[in-house]
Amino acid sequence: MEHAEDKLYRIRHSAAHVMAQAVLEMFPGGKVAIGPPIEDGFYYDFDLPRSLTLDDLAQIEQRMRAIIREDHPFVRRVVSAQEARQLFADQPYKLELIDGLEQGGLDEYGERTSEESGHLDVPA
Repeated sequence: MEHAEDKLYRIRHSAAHVMAQAVLEMFPGGKVAIGPPIEDGFYYDFDLPRSLTLDDLAQIEQRMRAIIREDHPFVRRVVSAQEARQLFADQPYKLELIDGLEQGGLDEYGERTSEESGHLDVPA
C-alpha cells in the first residue's frame, strides 16, 4: 500500500512533525534527522544539546497538544530537491537525506527512490 494514502500513516506522520516542532521550540538549535511513522506509532531522531528528561517529555506532550489545538492545516506537497534544501537549510541531517534521495538511494523506509523524477515528497 502507498504509505501516503493510508490514514493511520498520515496521522502518525503528522504527529511526528508536531513533535519535532515542539522539541525544536524547546531546543532552538536542535537538529532533526528522520521521523517516520512506524507500525506502532512514530518517532523522530534528534540531535539535541542534552538528553531529554521525563519532565521534558511531559512538556513536549503538553506543547504538542497546544499545537494540535491551533488547528493548522496539514498539506502534503511534492517539491524539487532544491526547494527541499531551502526548506531544511539549517538541518544538516535532512540535507544529507535529501542528497541521498536525489541520487536514487534508500528513503527512511529502506525503499529505493527514483532519481529520474528529481522531486521529493515532503510535508508543507
